[in-house]
Amino acid sequence: MENWIQNVLSKWQSEGVKLNPPASGAEIENVETILNFKFPQDFKEFYLQANGFADLDWQEHMFTFWPLDMIVEEFESHYSDKDFIGFSDFLLASHMIGFSRKKPGIFKSYDSLDGEPIAERFDVIIEMINSNNDRIY
Repeated sequence: MENWIQNVLSKWQSEGVKLNPPASGAEIENVETILNFKFPQDFKEFYLQANGFADLDWQEHMFTFWPLDMIVEEFESHYSDKDFIGFSDFLLASHMIGFSRKKPGIFKSYDSLDGEPIAERFDVIIEMINSNNDRIY
């Protein structure tokens, strides 16, 4: 396992965050097929270690990371913008963090992709969330 992933999971566990068991490669591929979207490698590596937070738990800055089934559910039933694929939210859906089908990077969305990218990679957005970076709000 990549060191950054172990460090993040250890930090969250020390904060009392409940994590889901790892996703399988087949589960990730199935979600990619449903969404018609290929997740970045660092996202896949992370989800192979923890399939998001259990029971919509959140970390100290009130962000949660969704399990794969919730990523699909939110995409299919809640987003008006089908170019946005969320994987995290702040304060129970105040806003979401996710990918764009059209542009590389990680985006913040309040209901559409009208905002600027806030990170280039998945590991960077996790670092920004854990450090309470102003750009995530």
